[in-house]
Amino acid sequence: MGTRLYPQTTDPSKLERLACVSSGTAKLVPFKEELEKYFLKMREGATSTDEDGIEWPVDTEYEFFKLFSGSNVDTYEGFKLFGWGKFDLDLVPNDQDRYGGETTDKDLMLDMLLSSGWDSIPWEPGSPDVTQVIQLSEGFYWV
Repeated sequence: MGTRLYPQTTDPSKLERLACVSSGTAKLVPFKEELEKYFLKMREGATSTDEDGIEWPVDTEYEFFKLFSGSNVDTYEGFKLFGWGKFDLDLVPNDQDRYGGETTDKDLMLDMLLSSGWDSIPWEPGSPDVTQVIQLSEGFYWV
């Protein structure tokens, strides 16, 4: 999977800004988890018939995944899981574990963030700029 870069903050409103999703998205995640339980139970044993009249089981987990694919909830969960992704491990200071550490050094944070390719992502208007990302993050960690 590789070593990935994450913000240190656990504040949902800051994570929403960093993930570039609508305010309140974090509150929807538990509802999605509950909805998934009901959806899978409701669709248990579901089948589909192809053009030859053959009945096949439905992949209900994939059906549920597609319901949220590309949504703000999906984007938020993806950001929490993958952060900004891989970055240049050569930037990790010698006194830190290369594959798991943290920093609040703003210059180092800037270098790490830019090495992750953050600046090549097409952000929407109103997305935080690099200075705001560093402020909102309250530091970075990597694992």
